[in-house]
Amino acid sequence: MKAYLQTASHDEMIALIHQVDPTVNPAEIVPGLPDRPAVDVTGWGMPPRHALSTDLSRPVPVIGAAVAAARAGDWRPAADLLNRGYGDWAMRAAAVHALGEAAGDTVAWLDAWRAAGTGDDRHIAVVDAHALLWLAWKLRGNKLPEDTSAEQHDAFYRTLVRSEMAARRATELAPEDPTPWYTLITLARGRGYGGDTFAAIWRELQARSPLHRAGHEFALMYMADDEPVSYDRLFAFAERAAAASPTLAFLVVQAAFSYEDHDERIWADARIHRALDTLLQWLASPAGGRGVHAGSDRRWAAYGLVSADRGAEAVPLFARLGTDASGRPWEDYGDNAVDVFDSFRKRACAATPPPR
Repeated sequence: MKAYLQTASHDEMIALIHQVDPTVNPAEIVPGLPDRPAVDVTGWGMPPRHALSTDLSRPVPVIGAAVAAARAGDWRPAADLLNRGYGDWAMRAAAVHALGEAAGDTVAWLDAWRAAGTGDDRHIAVVDAHALLWLAWKLRGNKLPEDTSAEQHDAFYRTLVRSEMAARRATELAPEDPTPWYTLITLARGRGYGGDTFAAIWRELQARSPLHRAGHEFALMYMADDEPVSYDRLFAFAERAAAASPTLAFLVVQAAFSYEDHDERIWADARIHRALDTLLQWLASPAGGRGVHAGSDRRWAAYGLVSADRGAEAVPLFARLGTDASGRPWEDYGDNAVDVFDSFRKRACAATPPPR
């Protein structure tokens, strides 16, 4: 195959790729190939590639404002958001995730908040725990384990231990808050928690918020790290959760995403198409289309629809996402997140003529 790639022309490679999947962008398969079909997504009402952003905070304006202020050194909007929204666990999880990333980049604003002595210890602690989680992954980088240095690995592990300790402290400061338990679920993969340890943390999260969306998302990621990946375990967890609430309908699509490297035929599975239909129905409802996780649901639905050869149905989702190329599944591609997002937009547009 390597020899063929070295001798074949671009046209020959594109023809071969399109024999396998006529809708795929060849540039996504072989770096250096031109985009074909050449698609200008602006014809479908989407912004150009240079306008795309991976900023996690932008999809929810109130979170975006707090993060922008924090990055500028002002902790007060973050304090106000977390105080006013206490008890809205979905909003709190999203805010802590985005604020944690900001503090992982620069902790000065969080230190200033702590020094102000406002009595917001329960909020500061949970952001600090998530900030250390973000910092750990930033120290490690996006490369494969074999391309990660011993120094990076050691820094990653030490910082994850600090994150775990901070999260445990946060559970003591706010016993009713599921958010630090969600942080512990999120770092479970990096810490290599065994089944019993993970199950104990999961029970604590469930006791406080049985339908915790972010917790379910990262719990499924933990399960997907099994070797070999258990198809039955992934889909049993995803389908059970999706049956409990439409807020968790995306999990079946996430399960397929986690399994596709083992068998790309997963996207032809009838259960995936049923899940996509359910997710689209949820997004069409006022609660699903306007909630704090609406952007995330659109991202999962768009990825799933294109992968399942239903690209035309993804066009309005990409149009609604606009410049938002943040979050999963795109962020799982590391530095290539924007390229993959843009490629999927093009594949969706290629499946339907532009509006007149």
